[in-house]
Parts: sequence; C-alpha cells; structure tokens
Amino acid sequence: PGFAGEFLAVGAGARALALGNAYVAVAQDATAGYWNPAGLSGNRMGTAHEVHLMHAERFAGLVDQDFIGATFDAPFTDRAAVSLLRVGVDDIAFTALPNPAAPLSADNRPLVTSNETSADYALYLSGGRQMGDRLALGVSAKMIYRTVADFTAYGAGLDVGFRYQLAGDLVLAGNLRDITTTPIVWDGGTDRIQPSALIGIGYRRDLGTGQASVLLSSRNGGDASDDAGAVPINAGVEYTLGNLSLRAGLDEERRSFGLGLQPHRRLGLDVAYLQHQDLEDTYLLSARIGF
Repeated sequence: PGFAGEFLAVGAGARALALGNAYVAVAQDATAGYWNPAGLSGNRMGTAHEVHLMHAERFAGLVDQDFIGATFDAPFTDRAAVSLLRVGVDDIAFTALPNPAAPLSADNRPLVTSNETSADYALYLSGGRQMGDRLALGVSAKMIYRTVADFTAYGAGLDVGFRYQLAGDLVLAGNLRDITTTPIVWDGGTDRIQPSALIGIGYRRDLGTGQASVLLSSRNGGDASDDAGAVPINAGVEYTLGNLSLRAGLDEERRSFGLGLQPHRRLGLDVAYLQHQDLEDTYLLSARIGF
C-alpha cells in the first residue's frame, strides 16, 4: 500500500524530466494538469492551445511511459486540460511449482506458466484560473485504472495547485496531490494513496542575450523519500537563447540533461537524458504542437 501511487511520480514531458522533475513552479504547458493545474492560467508557448506528446522506453525498454495532454477552453477557467499518463511493463513471467504441495527443491523448481503485462493509467481533467495579479489556482480530478494480468483496480482522486508571483520573476508554487486520500480498489481489497505536497520555486532572469532559469522543488508527505531516507530534493537549470534551450537537472542525486528546440511558433521539440546508478539510462522525447 505504501507504493500504491508511486507510478504517478514518474513525471511528464521531456523538458520537466530534463530539469530533474523540478517543474511545479514553471509548468504552463499541456503537462500542467499533471504537474500543477494552476499553471494552466498562463501560456508558455504563445498559442491559444497546445497538444503535448511524450514517449519513453525507460531503463533500456524495461518500462514504457507515455503521456498525451491537450488544453482547451472551459467555463470558470482561463484554460483547461485533459491528459493521460500510462506506465507499463510487458513480459512479466508468472511462475508456479510443478507440485505446489511440495517444497521447493532441485526436482520441484518454478516453471514459467505465462507472460503478463502490468499497466497503470491516470486520466486528468484539469483547470486553472488567475485569481489576482499574483495568485493562480487550479484543480485536477483524476481517474486511475491499473491492471496486472487478470487483476484490475480503479480509483479516483483530486489534486489542488497554486502559483504565486513573489517578486519580479520569482515564483512560489505547489501541488497538493491526492488530498482526498485516493482509494485504489482492487478485486480483493483497497489500497490508498496518501496525500503529498509538491512544493517548488522558480527564478528567471535575463543573462547575456538569453534567459536563465533556476528551479528547486521537493515532494513531501505520502511515502516520498530518497535512497537515504531523507526528503527528496529536485533541482534544474535552463538557459534559452533564441529557439534553443539547454537543460540540466538533479533528481535524488541522479543527473539529467536535455535539449529543447522551437523551430516554429507552433512547434516545440524536447529530448531528455536521464542517468541511473543501478538501472540503464533513459532517453525521452516530447513534441508540443500549438493551435
């Protein structure tokens, strides 16, 4: 039960992951429904709306991760978004003993009986609105579907985000996730995703002929902790010059790097490279299309 919601912490968008997942304060694209729905009150790309597509085969193809999001107009919001996150693992070997009544031995070893798939889906419906000169608020309602072989589970939860302009280009933001203690109802029981808070700051300023951003965030509550048992810290830096962006990040001491290109006002392309000490490294690709 302590890890019931960890698949929701994998991130969304190659830009965000290249920045070490320190994205809660600057999420203003179609991934904002996942990171911080209050960011939907803004518009980073400069077009009315956008579609965001991401695909990754993490850890040398061990885990498939996909994300699609789109923004649109909706009542009572500046912008709304619908997004879908999928995390899946294929070819999981299910085994059984030839003689289940006998103990494990050289003559009674596990045999593969089938190869199954585990897949987790989260569908977000989000909206954000500017409440004044400095404060924006947002809400994401999410529906969850999980399956492992023939076992299935359903759940629903709520996230509430805020974004506050402190001074100049300094932003404080947060996303209070699973504030309803999201239930995950399996065929034979119920897990619960405990509430957590994703809090971060972002600072942007002109540097030379481009713009530089420094980002920090941390996830608290739930069962979030790093390998040493401490509260995880995420950090990212970005430098944008014209249509080119260079990025680097740190996610629980794991380094990440990325590159962003915007060849057209309505098109953005991002790539991220994530290092991992124990598993294979990962490449992620994203595309942002404005309309």
